[in-house]
Amino acid sequence: MIKITKDFLKEPLLHFLLLGALVYGYFLLVSAQQESAKKIVQISAYERQELQNMYEKSYAKKASKEILDVLIAQKYYDAVLLDKAFSLQLAKNDALVRERLLKKMQFLMQERSKFHEPSQEELHKYYEQHIQEYSHIKSISFSSIFFHNEKDKRIAQTMRILSNVKVESSLAKGFSEASKLPYHEENVSYEEVKRKYGKYFAKKLFMLRQGVWHKAIHAKDGMRIVYIDNKKVTQAYDFESVESRVYADYIQEENTQLKKQAYEKIASLYSLSVE
Repeated sequence: MIKITKDFLKEPLLHFLLLGALVYGYFLLVSAQQESAKKIVQISAYERQELQNMYEKSYAKKASKEILDVLIAQKYYDAVLLDKAFSLQLAKNDALVRERLLKKMQFLMQERSKFHEPSQEELHKYYEQHIQEYSHIKSISFSSIFFHNEKDKRIAQTMRILSNVKVESSLAKGFSEASKLPYHEENVSYEEVKRKYGKYFAKKLFMLRQGVWHKAIHAKDGMRIVYIDNKKVTQAYDFESVESRVYADYIQEENTQLKKQAYEKIASLYSLSVE
């Protein structure tokens, strides 16, 4: 019996299994330590109610659950960057410390991103992958958040939220003022947009990229933050005729992705708790 046990202990398979068990145990221990090491961003019931009250006061309408989730996500976004900013000792008894620190963190995220100048081949590839952005547009579907007063401070505030937190166009209606024109337009032509919203708005709208929120554009009735939901296109433009647009779009998308990656790296050290 002793001989069998000794022979068994010499088996390579047993050594492999024991080593595997040790590695697995170590992995579980390290994962648990990393999880417990995450900082918890606590959003109290009072803060949650405060977000709701601020929204309802600012937008003069009741906050839906979806809108409140967006506002909480924005508060979490700010809290993560502010905490990181304080850990980097960026605070210097500034009366406007919160806004300044957030701006500094935005700058640092972009500054540390490894951006490189695209080659001609990369631009051609981007052009081919996004060919509908550089084609004759037959009709367009879009959503727009309306503000009557072009100096309304909520325009910048809303655009900041939409830029930092992923918000589906169908959920963003809660940020819009009431308008005689619909929040969403489906498959409308250039001429129809021009007639309803104005020539300047139509010209700008038909140049915008699909799938992202764009800064407010002047329309006949006020300012509109725009999201392009879909485009119906025909023939594509030659690369040479739209090369400058392709370059600008490539740079913008690259910067957006690098900024997102930088934030996700910082945010991985935190977790959200909402009462």
